[in-house]
Amino acid sequence: MRIWPAILLLLGLAGLAFGVDKDGAMTLSIPKDVSRTATAMPKNDRIWSAVILATNPDAPKEPPVELREFAPRLKRMFGYTQFELAGSATEEIDELTENWLLPSPIFPLSVTARRATSKEARGGYLLNLKIFQQNRQVCTSEVKLAPNSPLFIRGPLYGKGQIIIVLQVQH
Repeated sequence: MRIWPAILLLLGLAGLAFGVDKDGAMTLSIPKDVSRTATAMPKNDRIWSAVILATNPDAPKEPPVELREFAPRLKRMFGYTQFELAGSATEEIDELTENWLLPSPIFPLSVTARRATSKEARGGYLLNLKIFQQNRQVCTSEVKLAPNSPLFIRGPLYGKGQIIIVLQVQH
């Protein structure tokens, strides 16, 4: 079976130039009028993680800048009125390796991500997520995480409040 004619046809349809030299070796080149940015590798998305302490004090403080967009949803979902950022981390998503997110030394997260293929994920990722409390693994889960759709995880009670872990894909 000869597949070369089909490959050459596809290369031509993609706008790539090809040729065969006198020794029969095939050459492939990108025409000069094709923009370099069109052929550049896209940058990877990042994953932002945060550990939040949620409480109900008598006089709640405004949330920090990093949490302002989430505060109304956090209040509705968890019933707390104050949210303090205990720590956060941002890492580039590398689909080939395991990523360690360290939003706080007490709650490290291990994430292995791969691009989700389902339409519901809207360009997001399927994550294999492991949550640790210090050195002890407390949770393992597989979740879909789409851009502009943060994941909120109810953590353990802490003092007069509760720990909440947040994950979000950033482009």
